[in-house]
Amino acid sequence: VSPDNDAKSLRESPWNVAPILVFRNEVRTNINNYCVFDETIKYNQLPTVVLANDRVQNHDIDNIDLRRFLLSLPDNKTEGLPGYLPIVINMPVLITHNIATELHISNGSIGRLVRLVYDNDDENSNSNNNNIRDAKFPINTKYIQKPLYALVELPQCKLTSLLVDQQPTMIPILPEQKTIKIDPKSFVTPTQKRLLNNKTSITICRTQLPIVPAYAMTIHKCQGKTLPCGVIDLVPPPYAKFDLANVYVPISRFTSANTMVILRHFPRSILNQKPHPDLVIELERLKNLSNSN
Repeated sequence: VSPDNDAKSLRESPWNVAPILVFRNEVRTNINNYCVFDETIKYNQLPTVVLANDRVQNHDIDNIDLRRFLLSLPDNKTEGLPGYLPIVINMPVLITHNIATELHISNGSIGRLVRLVYDNDDENSNSNNNNIRDAKFPINTKYIQKPLYALVELPQCKLTSLLVDQQPTMIPILPEQKTIKIDPKSFVTPTQKRLLNNKTSITICRTQLPIVPAYAMTIHKCQGKTLPCGVIDLVPPPYAKFDLANVYVPISRFTSANTMVILRHFPRSILNQKPHPDLVIELERLKNLSNSN
């Protein structure tokens, strides 16, 4: 790419509203958290985090350490339901569950958060949340434990009738419940293992809004999408398996080179990766089918 095509700043349009495509889920989460709280400052909103409700054998979790640990698990380990869900009104959101695929309200749909509706009891419960506050969030963060629904604008939605005088693209997203089996191998410290009483696994029932911020998304989540513009980080994660598809997927999300920018310098060696052996076999199979016709 010539210097004439370089983006001068990601604060300029359209890059200031473009999603950042990254490889690692941890990086995606950190970018989203930063962007959410940066927006709360910009628009003078109170930092807000929606907490997941976790239960074991239909009972609330009394052990604060265990509850905090479960809340801290990455959402790619909890069926797309985050323990801590930071929000700010008007933020881009990604739907993490299939809600109504025939209406294009499905896993991977991108929209905009218009409103969060929650139980009035949450207004008075924040004084009881000191034990589950997370240090990575601002000290004045408001924690919501009983969300009723999130009103999300989904431009691609195929709903044709109005919902209570709302526009057809304004969709209420309700909390979803998932039963999640946690592998104890993910409990890396002796303290965390003791919380499970040395059980081989723990099954929790989690209730949470099936959305996450979409300022950044992983390469995996952006598969199959056509994005109007975006910022791509092509630096591979350390010690991870990497093949040519990891480069092809993010670059092919855009219709033109002018609608994407590379975030930073990356090792050119990743462009010389050989295709995965399974891909080579599949391409050969398709070639043979084509020749036989």
